[in-house]
Amino acid sequence: MAQGVEVRALAARQHFAVPGEVPADLPVEVVPVEPPSPWRARIGRWRRPRGELAEGPFAARVRELAGEVDVVHLEETDTAWCDLGVSTPSLVHIHYLVHRDRSRGRPWQRSFREVLEFELGERAAIRRHLYLVASSPLVAEGLRTFTRLGTEIVVAPLSLDPALYAPARLDGPPTAGILGTAAWPPTEAAMRTLVDHVWPLVRERVPDGRLVVAGRGADRLGLAGDGVEVLGEFASAPDLLRRLSVLAFPLERGSGMKVKVLEAMASGVPVVTTPAGAEGIDRGVAVHQDVERIADDTARLLLDEAERRERGAQARSAFEELYAPEPATRPLVELYRRMSG
Repeated sequence: MAQGVEVRALAARQHFAVPGEVPADLPVEVVPVEPPSPWRARIGRWRRPRGELAEGPFAARVRELAGEVDVVHLEETDTAWCDLGVSTPSLVHIHYLVHRDRSRGRPWQRSFREVLEFELGERAAIRRHLYLVASSPLVAEGLRTFTRLGTEIVVAPLSLDPALYAPARLDGPPTAGILGTAAWPPTEAAMRTLVDHVWPLVRERVPDGRLVVAGRGADRLGLAGDGVEVLGEFASAPDLLRRLSVLAFPLERGSGMKVKVLEAMASGVPVVTTPAGAEGIDRGVAVHQDVERIADDTARLLLDEAERRERGAQARSAFEELYAPEPATRPLVELYRRMSG
């Protein structure tokens, strides 16, 4: 909006949505979506994979608004079928690639069918649209495998409002942390790696160190260890991040930019992660491949307040320069103008 784009935001409230209301100061129109009957869901799963939103009042409202705007921006592949019958130019913003995040498993397992449906929906979204937005260069590279001739792919990083993230003090008890939704397999694996393999090495050097593991479902993973505090769902990521001395995120696989890493950078919290955890982030975080180096760097930051302040300031500076709304949305707005022109 700061770059002169008038935005009409439309969101679906589905049966599995997290409870709560959109903040009153955000101009978002919310459309309730009833779950389909079991037989309709079964048919739709193969006719239009991940296409639950393509029918009913939400899709009707998308088509109605499409006649009043210059560009239809479809966020995530779940919305990618909603521009059926729409003549207005449309794009799909794809944040991650399912085949890089999750393995299918055995054909007779339920997870196999779920992942396959995600993959089919993702490929349909890619092939149906001439304009695609990727959250990172690696996602863009993956999209090119499935695109048709003439497709334009633009990389536009995720962005956050820095005003929502007060700088962390970094002077409290030495506390490392990880946060995320444990129901997503890559995040669950990262939490287990941190507690079972990284943290014992850190505690050898920092006996009074604390580790906070937080997020929806984290309290059901059975994680435990010396100095480990496991929380479930929490009310505010910025408040939780302000408790930390370092975000430790040993992610083995998982495509796209990671919001938790951006939130830590916006809060001025040093980040120690892997190449997968730092995907799409050019600077401001420490990247290591193996558990021993992640543990070593995490311990060093917990022990050295001056170093964590310096690296936290570097993270915040990189965030403001690259991932605040104005610089991060510039490629997206330029694409809007080409599409509408």
